[in-house]
Amino acid sequence: MHTKVSKTLATLVISASLLNTGASAAWADEPSAPSAAAAPATVQEAAWYHLTEVLDVQLKSVLNEPLLNGTRIGVVVKMKNNGSKLTRVPEYDLRVTTSTGIVYTLKPSAANAKAIEPMADSELSYMAVIDRTDAITLTQVNWTDVDYYVYPKKETPIVDIPITQAAWRGSDTGITDPKALLKWSDVFTIPSEPSPIQYTPVDIHKESTEKGTVYLVQLLAYNPNDQREIVPEFTLDGKSESKVFAGSRVEQGTVALEAKEQKYIHFAIPTDQDTVLSSLNVLTTEKFSSDPSQTTPVTYQVGRLNILLPNEAEATTAEAYQMGTPMKFDANSELIHPQLQVSLVEFHMSEDDVQGNQTAIAKFVLHNQSERPLAVPLFQTGLVGTGGYDYPGKRQEKAPSQVLPNSSIVVSYAFSLPASETGQNLKLKIEDAVTAAPYKSTVAAYAVQLQPEPEDTSDSFSVYPFDVKVENWDLSYLFNTSNQTYTYKGKFFLDIQRTQQTELDATFPNLQFELYDNAGRLVATGVKPLIGQGRLVSGENNLPFNGTSEQFDSPLTLKIFEVFPTANGDAKRLVAKFVK
Repeated sequence: MHTKVSKTLATLVISASLLNTGASAAWADEPSAPSAAAAPATVQEAAWYHLTEVLDVQLKSVLNEPLLNGTRIGVVVKMKNNGSKLTRVPEYDLRVTTSTGIVYTLKPSAANAKAIEPMADSELSYMAVIDRTDAITLTQVNWTDVDYYVYPKKETPIVDIPITQAAWRGSDTGITDPKALLKWSDVFTIPSEPSPIQYTPVDIHKESTEKGTVYLVQLLAYNPNDQREIVPEFTLDGKSESKVFAGSRVEQGTVALEAKEQKYIHFAIPTDQDTVLSSLNVLTTEKFSSDPSQTTPVTYQVGRLNILLPNEAEATTAEAYQMGTPMKFDANSELIHPQLQVSLVEFHMSEDDVQGNQTAIAKFVLHNQSERPLAVPLFQTGLVGTGGYDYPGKRQEKAPSQVLPNSSIVVSYAFSLPASETGQNLKLKIEDAVTAAPYKSTVAAYAVQLQPEPEDTSDSFSVYPFDVKVENWDLSYLFNTSNQTYTYKGKFFLDIQRTQQTELDATFPNLQFELYDNAGRLVATGVKPLIGQGRLVSGENNLPFNGTSEQFDSPLTLKIFEVFPTANGDAKRLVAKFVK
């Protein structure tokens, strides 16, 4: 079984709130609003200036972006009508002044509003591309009334607005406003946006996909208002010590939040394989249309906030899991029905001498507490091992599709780990691979301990929900004179006890019996189910082995495996070994 292995930043255990299941609100039985824990971080609102008797203006964004053969200057303002009737936007020039006193006039967007409704506001966009490649520092935005019908033309200054924050110069620009610098898990709103929606970073982790390495960021969005709100258009960029990586929102189309509702939104940030991000930039998108026929406007992004990611030392440990107890899941996730209990009942790791790796098997019991059938959720799993390596789990290929009322089923997952993995300090993650597909988000995480393996001399083993004792066994062989080979048949006297009344069907793992000669070569195999037709029973069981050997070697070693199919082949766990 071959599985890709990826390394994370302490699995980007940056999921500080996700791994600390005991302390995080993400695992609370009832969701709590982000605002209940802390007031959202706010950036001081820009000042308003009087443009006319009824119109005020506010500076929203200033762009000063170097291009290949020039510089793009963009300004976005908010204009508010304080009057009681529709008011036309005056046809003033909007100009910017540089630190050396040079003035540039910007062109208004063809999409700008021509008039503003009473007691309403509108955003107006302006832009110019200057044929300069040297560094330009912008210090002021101003409106000027130009009378072109007199000679010489008459210019009347209307209002000047100083540019107090450095203009955005593209993705490499550093955000320096102290109020715009946030710590991980700080609640925030989007500056310059009227939206009241509050956001809390709750998880970030690294994934290896077919298209490369991607960081997935998960934000919890909360609407504190008493009316429906739309999530505004914004995105996240990832910053390392030397590079910036553009991100995009995973959820497509409009995302709406009803009154007091909260839900997750996700951002995917493709990076280089060895990239370690140190912070995130929150950016909003501005638009400019050069003429009315332009169907696709020019878009650019402006940085608003910087979110510092916790370092490895700040990462919290996961809550220790007690075998067999119901797991607590993220209350905001809809992946697992609240009436469906999920418990880990077996967790073993054994070495595969043939493939040279180790296989860990995690067996879950899903119990339906309701009075109606429930669909079996397609959750994914992951193991975080020594050094922060992340090993994805492979679900058994066939599993029950539903759980009957007041009943339970068993679902198994297999993990392929290198021989160097010690099995110490493992963390088990339950992941949602549906909501933010093709990416995964963690809905529960626990520190788990491997269960002890039986001694070689032990005659008992467990395959939940069965306890099996091998009271006696014998092996007979037949020599075929026609082809000079030996065939084998086993006789097993077993005591099988079913410890739990769990619903089982044909998808339940089988037992595979393997015979090895004294040189360690596989001689023959036999498979028997624990349920259904031809199953193993208490008492005498006869098992024909498939396979032959050209010579009879003694002693023979019998290995018994629990085996089930996955997408990567059969997953096997050694449960017992005998020598005769």
